[in-house]
Amino acid sequence: MIKAIFFDMGGVLLPLFPERCMEAYRELAGFKDIDKYLDPCHQHGIFLDIEAGRMELDIFFAECLGHCAPGTTLETVYRCQAAFFGTPKPEDVALVKELAQQYDIYLLSNNNAFSMQLHIPNFEKAGLPLQSSFKQLFFSHELKLLKPSPEIYLYALEHSGHSAAESLFIDDSQRNVDGAIAVGMHAVLYRPGEETLREVLTNTLNELNR
Repeated sequence: MIKAIFFDMGGVLLPLFPERCMEAYRELAGFKDIDKYLDPCHQHGIFLDIEAGRMELDIFFAECLGHCAPGTTLETVYRCQAAFFGTPKPEDVALVKELAQQYDIYLLSNNNAFSMQLHIPNFEKAGLPLQSSFKQLFFSHELKLLKPSPEIYLYALEHSGHSAAESLFIDDSQRNVDGAIAVGMHAVLYRPGEETLREVLTNTLNELNR
């Protein structure tokens, strides 16, 4: 019986537009090789370093501006990063609130301090404030652990108080789903555009809770 649901953030609760973001970095900031660093699921270089908690934000900004055209401002970098993300869908916000009446709900996300400055007001405006809508938030940059390493799933399980067998994880990356399965969690891949979040979770929970 499932008692806890662990949500990924980007690509599951938060629509992602990586091509739009990379175009903004190239056109607005002059960051011509941004495609070497940004990816919908797994980042590289300085973007991976802040996601893994290995680099302080001020150092990241200095490094990032070093890739940009002379005169690029930090405000422009924020505009470019904001282009990566959409707004949580009302139907998904409603779904999370419904599920929270029956299950313990958590976020388990590869994320970084830069993007979190954008996410917090975004989720607040969508009616799903992060701190009060989830029992706990497990972010890679704070834990200095990255999916799909087993340590981040085991940490989240330990601090949630739930066993792997009673926990369901949902992510839009097969690598991250496989990582959860490897530690004994139930896990499901979400394919945005092919199915709704409600469909995939309803079907999965019905199957697991028989």
